[in-house]
Amino acid sequence: MSKFFCLLIFVILFSTKAYAKEIRIVATDYPPHVIEAQKSGMDLEILRSVLHEMGYSSTVKFVPTRRAMNMVEHGAADVTVPAFFEEDREGYYTSNAIIDYKPTVFTLSKNSHSLDGLSSLTAHKVVTFIGAAGYFGSEFTNATDKAVSYNEINNVDAMPDLLMMERYSAVVLDENIFYYFYRKKDKNRDLTVFDAHHVFPKIEASVGFHDQSVRDAFNEYLAKFRTAGKDKKIIEKYVGVAR
Repeated sequence: MSKFFCLLIFVILFSTKAYAKEIRIVATDYPPHVIEAQKSGMDLEILRSVLHEMGYSSTVKFVPTRRAMNMVEHGAADVTVPAFFEEDREGYYTSNAIIDYKPTVFTLSKNSHSLDGLSSLTAHKVVTFIGAAGYFGSEFTNATDKAVSYNEINNVDAMPDLLMMERYSAVVLDENIFYYFYRKKDKNRDLTVFDAHHVFPKIEASVGFHDQSVRDAFNEYLAKFRTAGKDKKIIEKYVGVAR
């Protein structure tokens, strides 16, 4: 291959990269799904990786959820993460799911607690995140109103340790968030000390696009990305290998 031909290929590749269309992402801090301090997170990294495979470069701005949705709908940004299903409307189109959120009740395995449903929480000292009562609805509040104790706290990062110290007997938190903070310093930390009770339905998390055609193309690339297991590898970077 001639030096001229090699140079020509280099110029073409460089030009393509340099002038790749840029996608403006707006994201809401929600570790480990979106981590503003590190400009990373599971959801954000999956989104940017798929966009990269589509040939897009991307920038990220961090704003509250409602503002992010408003910016996308009015064209001040191209995509928001995380987002949850909404009917398509002018200026806002929800993608297929990029990850599952898994609200979970955690107990210590040594105590052999059995949870048949949310009503079982009445026997526990429960801790969860601020706003959980409004988020999970009446069945949850009916159970926690009768619980031994019930607290909503800001410092979700402390919840695995609070459970380990038996300050509480049940933690209600997204599975990946719980494992992220428990394994923040050691991705191989033993998970068998906990029982994970999946008494809530999974919630599909997506991204919201301003442009319907970009959303449709994203869905096609996303399907291949997830089939190849690339999303799983990204998740394991943050929480280690699950049980």
